[in-house]
Amino acid sequence: MTANTVPASAPPPARVAPAAVPDGCAAGTRIAHPAARAAPEDAVVPEDAVVPEAPDAPGRGIEPHAPGPEQVAEMIADLDRRRSAPRRASAETITVPVWVHVVTSGRSGASDSAVRSQIATLNAAYGGRLGGADTGIRFRLAGITRTNNPAWFTNPIAHEDSVKRLRRGGAETLNLYVAQLSRLVLGYSTYPYWYMNEPAADGVVVDWRSLPGGTLRNFDRGFTTVHEIGHWLGLLHTFENGCQAPGDGVADTPPQATATEGCPAGKDSCPGDGPDAVHNFMDYSYDTCMSQFTAGQGARMKEAWRLYRDAGPDITLDR
Repeated sequence: MTANTVPASAPPPARVAPAAVPDGCAAGTRIAHPAARAAPEDAVVPEDAVVPEAPDAPGRGIEPHAPGPEQVAEMIADLDRRRSAPRRASAETITVPVWVHVVTSGRSGASDSAVRSQIATLNAAYGGRLGGADTGIRFRLAGITRTNNPAWFTNPIAHEDSVKRLRRGGAETLNLYVAQLSRLVLGYSTYPYWYMNEPAADGVVVDWRSLPGGTLRNFDRGFTTVHEIGHWLGLLHTFENGCQAPGDGVADTPPQATATEGCPAGKDSCPGDGPDAVHNFMDYSYDTCMSQFTAGQGARMKEAWRLYRDAGPDITLDR
């Protein structure tokens, strides 16, 4: 195993142990998200919807750290308890320092140029330049580490404790680990609410083939990382809790019974509450379908940042 650190010379231009898998399901199996309910009988799915790929094609399967309904309720309740009083989201821009830890197997793995393209994609997505709201969140590449370890590369979930010893900084530093995951799991993340109890596990893991220009068809624009960092900043899936309140806890994302597959022209899985946000980064659509966050999601991420991530202690492990 070899490792070295490449400092970021300048800011670039402008998706613990593995979580338990439900009984009867192999790790990485593509199954419904535990919080997603079956669509109502009167749900509307257009006839011209894109048909999802065969089961062995790449897709946004269940994420290893995906919280169940009880954890979701606990996270929303904790956020409510921590609010001292209703307050408007700060107009100030938050800049997140990012350490990217590239794990390789020989010549297989992400290049530095792909990493920098990913940072540019993050800034475009969170800045509203692809559509939707400007969240007021930006990303600055703090540095890149490169580690050649075939075992870590091909199974980062099994070696997660070891991989995450590469981390730098505290709660405010995004540690992004780039390796190779199953074709049915493109990435996963921890949530800010978990940091206080498991700081060493904090971070985002994504498949290197999902970075901009990657080789995973339909998931090659870097939006898996956009999606997973949304979780790291406190967002839930748009289909959280199905058609039942409180949904994902954000007022301007309509309730959604099921995750979106492919890229339908439209979808209304909770009739009467507005069409599903199939273009939202926190759904499961193809990258070609994703383009936006809402203003409410931007406010939620800033609120979570203020309550959980701002000015956290440095817990750099690999010194």
